[in-house]
Amino acid sequence: MNDPIQEHVNMEIAKIERLIQDFKEKFAAGTTDADNFMNISQIELLWSELQSGTNNIYSDMIRKMMSEVDESELIRKKKVTTEPKE
Repeated sequence: MNDPIQEHVNMEIAKIERLIQDFKEKFAAGTTDADNFMNISQIELLWSELQSGTNNIYSDMIRKMMSEVDESELIRKKKVTTEPKE
């Protein structure tokens, strides 16, 4: 992988790590005090937010990587193999 792509991937990984850390902190804060314990719907909401955030990052990262693929050689070869035979 070239450097700009790897830098972008590293930034996205850092975002995912921050989301996970935030989730862990909120989960720990909501499950350590018996008098103020999170209910299941609050846990599910945290989980949903984590999934949504990470899925968006994964989608953006894959879209960016796909947009940077050089398909010219593949297209050239495909044209050669699909030309009608006479």
